[in-house]
Amino acid sequence: FGERTSGRRHLQPGDNICFYVTGKGVAAHAQIASRPERKEHPKVHHTERYPWVFRVKDVQLYLENPTVIDEALRSQLDAFKRRDSNKARAWFVQATRRITKHDFKVLTGGL
Repeated sequence: FGERTSGRRHLQPGDNICFYVTGKGVAAHAQIASRPERKEHPKVHHTERYPWVFRVKDVQLYLENPTVIDEALRSQLDAFKRRDSNKARAWFVQATRRITKHDFKVLTGGL
């Protein structure tokens, strides 16, 4: 994560996280296993831009069958209850944000 990554300071071991691939959908999820710490990691490109790392466990990948965030799925999400699911939806996937347990289940295929 970068210095200004939203939500970084709130990550706790035991939290769940899902990963969105631009233009594809939610393609993975995991459980946070450590708090973020500032250190270099050999697999992180541009460590000067992304100095914060944390461990995850129980990783589930579904790269071949990601959860597409289309209008039908958005209509099921708590995050869009007070918003027009057709407009200004980029805010939902462009940053790390806290979501409800319900939304996490929907986005991860009910896993």
